[in-house]
Amino acid sequence: MNRQKFMQDMEMYLRPMDRIERAELLADYDQHFVLGLREGRSEEDIARELGRPEEIAREALGDRYNAHETSDTSGVDPFYAPTFREMQPPSSRNRATRNFFAAVGLIFLNLMLMIPIGLSLWSVWLTLAGLSLLVLAPVAAAVDYLFLGHFEKAEIFISIGLFGIGILFAIASKSVFRAFKVITLQYIRWNARVMRGDVSE
Repeated sequence: MNRQKFMQDMEMYLRPMDRIERAELLADYDQHFVLGLREGRSEEDIARELGRPEEIAREALGDRYNAHETSDTSGVDPFYAPTFREMQPPSSRNRATRNFFAAVGLIFLNLMLMIPIGLSLWSVWLTLAGLSLLVLAPVAAAVDYLFLGHFEKAEIFISIGLFGIGILFAIASKSVFRAFKVITLQYIRWNARVMRGDVSE
């Protein structure tokens, strides 16, 4: 799915949302494409990483996703979607209780398990990013020679080797960062779905 198709589907599925709110959300997702294209990624990869427009819209709409029919054309027009004014307000006697227990459960889950695991994962990336600074080894050798007058042939070979190792760590840290970013964003979205009571597929 390319950028144009993704944004068109998003706009269609987000039709029940208020116009200003919808425009802001669409601008945010369009910005993802702008930043991704600057990094040299394809539109298809960016769209795949963001997810399916229908699922994104369902998360964004939350309770507003369930609407009562107010138009005779809703059963005829396959592209019909109720407008923001037509949406049925959320009504559930147990919603407050469910939200309370969901919030308590998520707090314990995150504090006891997911936050420590997440910090451990991101510390791996931080370690790789730190090791990528080995690319500065030739600079350190040059400073050592220019300012301290210390020069050994072994330093040249060692600095060149460390430079190559630093490049490998930099490539690895970039890949790990992208993977962890996707995992983190998906988990945050899952938390938001649970809080809204939308834990469907």
